[in-house]
Amino acid sequence: MSDPPSKTPKPRHPGPSLELQRQINDAIAIRSKTITAYDGTSPDEADATSPLDSSPNPHNAPPDEPGIPPPGSNYEYLDHPADILLHSWGKDFPSALADLALAMFGCIASLSCISVDADQSERYGRRILARGHDARSLVYAFLDEWLFNFHDSNFIPRRIEIEEYDATSYTIVSRGEGEVLDLSRHARGVEVKAVTYNAMRVVEEAGRWDVFVVVDI
Repeated sequence: MSDPPSKTPKPRHPGPSLELQRQINDAIAIRSKTITAYDGTSPDEADATSPLDSSPNPHNAPPDEPGIPPPGSNYEYLDHPADILLHSWGKDFPSALADLALAMFGCIASLSCISVDADQSERYGRRILARGHDARSLVYAFLDEWLFNFHDSNFIPRRIEIEEYDATSYTIVSRGEGEVLDLSRHARGVEVKAVTYNAMRVVEEAGRWDVFVVVDI
């Protein structure tokens, strides 16, 4: 009797689907052209002078530049050989996640320069839903949903509020208040291309949650 034919596993993509990734790449290309139109600087030249390239958190940089956490922030940028290591903390897991997303957006633009537009916040920043199967996958899904929302709408939240969180089903719903990125007014940081599992850690200790994630730039 011969063995039953084995089923070929379907390929899995660790990040967004190929179609979503294509949309993200298109959005990045459009923003890059817009940057060149505003100041005549090519994306490569702009990246070479980005405050995040030489140091994730340069102490001598003005506070309105991307990559500098505003005073009182519960996040920071740690050294990484090629990409950016985000570190956030909070009294519970949801609050640490909210600050982690702000850290990611702080790489893209200076959050201190982002205003709150009520109409844009309602249109682009409401009910961002993410699901996982454990803490790490929820971290990934949460950041990935916010990142895709940005690539789809150019919306940057200045504040993020957790509306719902289910620790059993690893489901979280959040909303953000901010505005659409305008490269004629907002200081440009780096392009965050993807969230990664590289060096991801979720630590709960002494009533505090710490989350570490590397984002691909």
